[in-house]
Amino acid sequence: MTKWGQLERVRALAGRVEASARRRASESSVGRALGSGEVIYLIAPTGYPNYGDELIARTWLRRLARIRPQAKVILDCHSPGSASALMGDAHPDLRVVDTLWQLSNHAAETEPDAPWSWVGRAVLDAGLAPRLTAGIDLLHSATTIHLLGGGYVNSVWPHHVSLLVAAAAVSGRSGTKVVATGQGLVPTVEEPAWTALVTALGAFDIVDVRDTASAQALEGAVDVRQSGDDAWLALHRPQPAVYRDEVPAETPGQGGGVVLCLQSDLTEKFTGPSGSGVEALAAFVHDTLDAWEVPGSAVTVVEGIPGHDYEVPFRLGSRLDGARVLNFCDVWFGGLPAGQGSTWISTRFHPHLIAAAAGDPGVAIVPMPVYYSTKHRSLVEAGSAWSVVDSGDTIPDRPTAGGFGTTDRTRAIEAKVATALDIYPVAPLFAHRA
Repeated sequence: MTKWGQLERVRALAGRVEASARRRASESSVGRALGSGEVIYLIAPTGYPNYGDELIARTWLRRLARIRPQAKVILDCHSPGSASALMGDAHPDLRVVDTLWQLSNHAAETEPDAPWSWVGRAVLDAGLAPRLTAGIDLLHSATTIHLLGGGYVNSVWPHHVSLLVAAAAVSGRSGTKVVATGQGLVPTVEEPAWTALVTALGAFDIVDVRDTASAQALEGAVDVRQSGDDAWLALHRPQPAVYRDEVPAETPGQGGGVVLCLQSDLTEKFTGPSGSGVEALAAFVHDTLDAWEVPGSAVTVVEGIPGHDYEVPFRLGSRLDGARVLNFCDVWFGGLPAGQGSTWISTRFHPHLIAAAAGDPGVAIVPMPVYYSTKHRSLVEAGSAWSVVDSGDTIPDRPTAGGFGTTDRTRAIEAKVATALDIYPVAPLFAHRA
């Protein structure tokens, strides 16, 4: 045998030894505790991008990387390309697809009266959507199906009920564990979507919502728990950093600065003394900065959704001369500028949660009744000291009370961690990773 032939035999033998060692490790109790053999299928509106949705997805992926590093994780979202770029190496065995979102969007156009009915059939009969057979097979391989939190299954996007129905259908056939966490269901969908939603959730092993209104809507129909928004989990072990590494002020609200996070989408119903929509929102913020005597150089503009959250600052024009601008990527990769004593003015929900959790005071603006009022007031109910403004008719005083106190912040984080542990138990050997 030639020298090269011997070398190939040695390499082949080494490969077999390595494969055998990996197999024994995966079949061991330690391997099983770390997720070997598990296929965790996450469903989320990831990749738009939207700061809150991306934060929730990354948080769960990072947690699974700690407690289930040997599991295969599949993230089913509407924008898999963007999501892949944003999630990076959040989990060592991550695959990103858009199977259920393709099915749901297709059915919303072709079966508008009851799109969930067709989607529920399609995930059980790939012949209805043969182009997505490979993706549907991945869904059926799941050992856990998990709808991540957010406010994406409600009357604003009623066709997303299809996501719940699909998950319940697959679980009904295979017995796969199916859970939903941190759901915001208000404003609730109307019939017949509501019956489809409740029926689907009745098949779930865990149904967790983020606000009292959602819990009350399901009361008596579904066994529901309320552990708050999934983003609280990001503050349990914030990695990568949720907050920017900047020097804080000694007293919350006394840093002199103001942080703006202002959307232009879903603002049509916001009203002020001389108009509505983005125009009224810009006028309200302009007048508020004037009343608080805040120069443009003391303002930081933050993007939650790229582009959407620069329209209002653009309209403010020279009023923001000298302002610092942190675009979405600045925030995503570097963290929010919270915990530095600045006062926030935000229409966005998750910047409210994260900034208030850092102790910053702020004003939460409700750009859209019911949907955003429910979200912002759920944080006030949980302990946020922020003011909530429903219109631009009255200029609020500059708040100084801070955000969440230590007790309320700890309680919210612990409630979310408890739900996470119920879904993904952690062996005593790895309790330090939980």
